[in-house]
Amino acid sequence: MSSKVHCVGVGLLQTNCYIVDSTDSDGKPFLAVIDPGDSPDRIVSALKGEPTHIILTHSHFDHIGALKELLSRFPEAKLAVGEKENLDPEYIARIATGVLGSFFFSRGYDQLLSEIRKPDILLKDEDTIGPFEILHTPGHTDGSICLYDKASGILISGDTLFYHSYGRTNLGGSDEQMEASLGRLLALDPDTTVYPGHGEFTTIGEERDFFNF
Repeated sequence: MSSKVHCVGVGLLQTNCYIVDSTDSDGKPFLAVIDPGDSPDRIVSALKGEPTHIILTHSHFDHIGALKELLSRFPEAKLAVGEKENLDPEYIARIATGVLGSFFFSRGYDQLLSEIRKPDILLKDEDTIGPFEILHTPGHTDGSICLYDKASGILISGDTLFYHSYGRTNLGGSDEQMEASLGRLLALDPDTTVYPGHGEFTTIGEERDFFNF
């Protein structure tokens, strides 16, 4: 089954939350919510059934704002996150206040992760989940991951790769890590459609030309 991707724009920073309808390697249904950044009601209304998984490409506040609510509504969904991602609430708060200032606390983001169960799945580089291969792509954060469905020609890139741009490296990552991660992504099939964490969709070929890779 070719994976179907639906994008729901959510939150202050217009995060791209993705709903992926597919199957796993055994042909079992796979319905995932990826990066539920905010607006849980909008996400739920876009779902065509109960999700089997909720996956985070990384733990920044604008990608997890609806996580608590979704886990409450769908307790059977498995929460998956990169094994090296920092889920400490103090870290989340420190990063978010650097972006939002005191407004961060008025949204209650500082309490979000402390009230959420531990991940059910810690994803390692080259693991598979549903139709996706996990690519560990540090740079934006140490534990950032991308999800690559080679058969369907899909890359969900989180905040690693955007249209003609890439994620900030001063929020828990590094320039050196980002350079290596971008090189890895740009070596994928040029026809791969890239679904980024923010902004418009693109392709690996388009970004390879832009970055002169």
